[in-house]
Amino acid sequence: MVKKVLPPLSEQNQIPLISSSGEWKSEDSTFLDKLSKSLKMGGEEVVSASEIVSVPDVWARVLIIRNGLLDKSPSIVREWRGTLALLALSPYYKHIYELSSNIVNIKDIQANPFTVSNAAPSTNYAHIGKILFDVLPQDTMAQGQDWSAVGVLNFNNRAIAVVNPYTMLAPARDYTHIESIKKLPWYEDGFLIDPCSARDMRNEQFVVLSNYLQNLISNIQTLGSANNEVFNSIIGNLQDFKLACDAKHAGASFSSYSPVKINLNLPAQPVYNVLSQIFTGASDQSAKFDCGLDSRLEFKDQIKGAIFADYNVAQASGKTLSDIRVWNNYSLNSLRQDPTLAKTLRSECEQEGYLYLTPETIFTEKLVIFAADNRPLKEHGKDGEQFAYPINSAMLMFIDPKSLSANCIVSPSGDGYKVTLYLELKSQSGSSTNYALEKIYKAKDVVKNRTVPLGFSVWPDIKNDNWDQYFFFYDGNAQVNILPKNIFSIKDIQNKLENLNTVDKVKFINLMNSSHQEIGEEIPIQKSTAITELRSLKSSPEAIFCNITTQAVGGKSFTDHSKRTDIGLILLPDPQQIAETSNQWGIGIDFGTTNTCSYFKENKETPKPLNFKNRINLPYHPGTEEEEMEEVMQAHKEFVPSRLVSVPFMTILRERNFKETTVDNLPFRSNFIYYVDQVLYAIEDLPDDKRPLKFNLKWDEAEQSRTKVQYFLSQAVLQGAVEAAANGVKRENLSFNFSYPEAYTSEHLRSFKRVAKRAVNVGLADEKFKTQEKTKFLTESVASALYFADSQKTAFTENVVTIDIGGGTSDLSIWQNLNLIWRNSFRLAGKDVLIDFLCSNLTLIKDISGNDDLLLSSYDNLVKIKNNELKLQNGIELLVNSPQFATAFETRFDIISGNEKGKALKNLSELALSGILFYVSKVLNHLIENNLFKKSVSKSLRICLGGKASTLYKIIFEDSEEQEGLSKMIEKVTNGVFSSISVEFTNTPKHEVSYGLLVDQQGSTDLNIKERSYETILGEDVVVGKSKIGIVSQLDPNLEWRVKDISQLKTFLKYLQAYSKIPVKITAKFEDSLQGKINAELRNGQKRAQDHQKNQQSIEGDESIQELQKTSSIVEPVFIQGLKEVIKNITSAKIKL
Repeated sequence: MVKKVLPPLSEQNQIPLISSSGEWKSEDSTFLDKLSKSLKMGGEEVVSASEIVSVPDVWARVLIIRNGLLDKSPSIVREWRGTLALLALSPYYKHIYELSSNIVNIKDIQANPFTVSNAAPSTNYAHIGKILFDVLPQDTMAQGQDWSAVGVLNFNNRAIAVVNPYTMLAPARDYTHIESIKKLPWYEDGFLIDPCSARDMRNEQFVVLSNYLQNLISNIQTLGSANNEVFNSIIGNLQDFKLACDAKHAGASFSSYSPVKINLNLPAQPVYNVLSQIFTGASDQSAKFDCGLDSRLEFKDQIKGAIFADYNVAQASGKTLSDIRVWNNYSLNSLRQDPTLAKTLRSECEQEGYLYLTPETIFTEKLVIFAADNRPLKEHGKDGEQFAYPINSAMLMFIDPKSLSANCIVSPSGDGYKVTLYLELKSQSGSSTNYALEKIYKAKDVVKNRTVPLGFSVWPDIKNDNWDQYFFFYDGNAQVNILPKNIFSIKDIQNKLENLNTVDKVKFINLMNSSHQEIGEEIPIQKSTAITELRSLKSSPEAIFCNITTQAVGGKSFTDHSKRTDIGLILLPDPQQIAETSNQWGIGIDFGTTNTCSYFKENKETPKPLNFKNRINLPYHPGTEEEEMEEVMQAHKEFVPSRLVSVPFMTILRERNFKETTVDNLPFRSNFIYYVDQVLYAIEDLPDDKRPLKFNLKWDEAEQSRTKVQYFLSQAVLQGAVEAAANGVKRENLSFNFSYPEAYTSEHLRSFKRVAKRAVNVGLADEKFKTQEKTKFLTESVASALYFADSQKTAFTENVVTIDIGGGTSDLSIWQNLNLIWRNSFRLAGKDVLIDFLCSNLTLIKDISGNDDLLLSSYDNLVKIKNNELKLQNGIELLVNSPQFATAFETRFDIISGNEKGKALKNLSELALSGILFYVSKVLNHLIENNLFKKSVSKSLRICLGGKASTLYKIIFEDSEEQEGLSKMIEKVTNGVFSSISVEFTNTPKHEVSYGLLVDQQGSTDLNIKERSYETILGEDVVVGKSKIGIVSQLDPNLEWRVKDISQLKTFLKYLQAYSKIPVKITAKFEDSLQGKINAELRNGQKRAQDHQKNQQSIEGDESIQELQKTSSIVEPVFIQGLKEVIKNITSAKIKL
């Protein structure tokens, strides 16, 4: 707007007009009176007196500033100080301005023809350069200065001051148009002002200003005065300015100063060089702030802290925005004046290792109030509605979960909710301020139709200094449940940050707020609306940052994290803290065909069952009702059970749809141990071919199946190690013992040992664990015997036979006078008898079930899959190994054995055990004949029966009357060597081997297992060339092996009828068929023998074929092959009992 210096004349004025401009006319003394009466007052804006600051001179601005400083004009002094501050504080305001300068050489521009181009020819205007030169001031402040050249100081490339020899700096008349100048704290109402009067200045800035002014004063004082009045005025004004700064810095100081190079081009004259000497406080000074958050102790090495900016802090603390320092020179008022400053602040904070936080980066967009049927969350509000804490996960770098739970309050507010987060804000000096940060979530921002799925947990629920294997498991539905986004696990976050520089560390933490970050290892098992995922971690997570899908973007397909909506944190209970000890643990694992059992031995104590306790850490209360707990167990079927797993447990593996991407076959990923919670559910899972249940892991020799064995054993090792850690045992104080059957071929045994050792390293996640030194192997037959000697105190000083009858093999050993005389195993066990018989006689299951609804329902499901032989067999195996079936079988066997099929099962069971004992008798005869077993020691023989299948025989033969037939047969076959034969049953079926693996062979048992016979007794004569051979070691691999008859099998069947009253009639056709099958297997055995002879190596490093059979099998005893074939034909009803 144009303002007039004088008011205009009124329409009724009496002032005579002047004919032309530039004409002077004289008036009498009455003129001034007429003029005053002729002025039009009011109605138009005119210049105020204070605005008249110019005179008609091109150097007027410089002169006005000089005169103002001489007169100490407050407005001039304020503006001059503000201009000096532009130089002194330029390093601290680089985000607002950049200074530059130009030199104006007055002599050079004197001759430049700056004439008016459209002037009339007769007009002779002087050009500006000449005018500047003609009216140059004649004096200066200091000696050595002159007016031949001056400088122009530019603020963001726009002129803001003249650098001159009078006042050093003279601010421009108008600079309101210059970009960003309004963002300066010492700019107000169109003028630069004295920084000492500005509201938004920091103490350290006054220290810097004072140092800059002192440097000016000291240097100027060394110069001679050219004009004492001006010189003394400038020095005096500089000293006054410094004193004012000293009065404002409130004790702040710097130990030293660093020069800052500034790109200024100024005349080469005294004073100007000092004017451009800019300093910053020494770099060892820490950052300054009023609203910081301390890093938690766990993250002190990763991040220094957080800087919090919220305008409401000022009001809450009774201060102004300018009083609250956000970061170094910047206050809340700085942010209010310049919203773009936040980007600069964030960058500067990152450089120094601080996270920049605002209310918007702390709170989530949505608040979830959980549905009424959501299980109560342990670490969330105890009363009223429950919610996810609407706080971004990065806040846990500064507030531990317990503090967050105590200091985050969610309460109803109108139709929405108010969230209050109580923060302790700290300054760099350590002083603290309590602040209540609030956010109102309107109704549209509140989600009320979601729940935490039951499949939401961490395993294991323990922690100590050295345990570093944890798994977070999630199984939920995106349409109804919250979903996991970021895991807050201390060690995993530390590992993420470890190799990052300072800036990248802060950036990563910041990204935890805004995007999905892979913390630990993520295993995406299922990705659709149904989501199953696993995350492998180094420490137990404290919280899970969650999001949700909305109907608008979710639909019926998988929704990526970038399209989900963040809703906040689910806190997890602290795992149990375990104190480590120096105790040693040995762990024995009996990897069985049907069941697996594990035991542990602490130091020199008695071995105990290694049950896997429920070590799942749930964020919610699982409930107390059986139905509630069953729901939780079902939700964890794809993980580890949320219940106690007692040994033994079934040897079943389940495949996932997820395919492993590593070569280590790590636990839980693509395969996991399938723990049978309830037999009915397990049978219902059998038809699922997409995620099949894998049985018979022990005997399947395919490469893929050996991989399955490693999955199984790795998980068993891991769960065993967790139990050890939960008892304070360090990883390095563990040792592992595995059993194996001698029925394994040498190649199978080699493979098993390799797989088991690898499983130890993988299960422990420790490649440095001394596996070769701390992993031992022992045959199942010897381990079973050690159990009877140690646990049941069986007198091995006499004659003892141990038979461990499992699901797949029977493992035998013969002892005399504490010495192991012979051992072996073969594949004839519970599966061949009970499982196969029930497969062919399915209705017998119904008879055994009685009125048990669970068993009857299971029977109905078995009927549905009866046409799939393998699934039916696996289903019956599941059923038979259930506690419900064991109880029903024991209580109802006497009843069902009275009907045709029940009696057939009883007779078949007796036939199988009698056949095994017949074979043992033949072995004893061989040992006696070769003087390996002495008849003179004792006439008694104790038979120890163990293994899971021994429960069947205990039901049948527990009474001495039932054992009489067995005794008579043994006595007959051994020609009366034994006159007293007794059977001792195990007290803990299937526990024997894993217990025995941990028994010290010296000391409590004093058993000698080193010197023994390694012969495999064939049980039938095998013709090799022209010779009849009865033991494997004498079979020549280079000559054909054949059987001509099955005389011993027929003898056994004759004795069976005579002593047990069980007639079995076999036909000539069956004999021919059986001999053909045996001869085919003999050919396979011969081929194995030839291969071994060619390779000249054994699993124990020996080079002879005779030594090879010490730990493995070349060919199964011929008699046993025939016995198995008889049993098979009976179960399929081809041979009638």
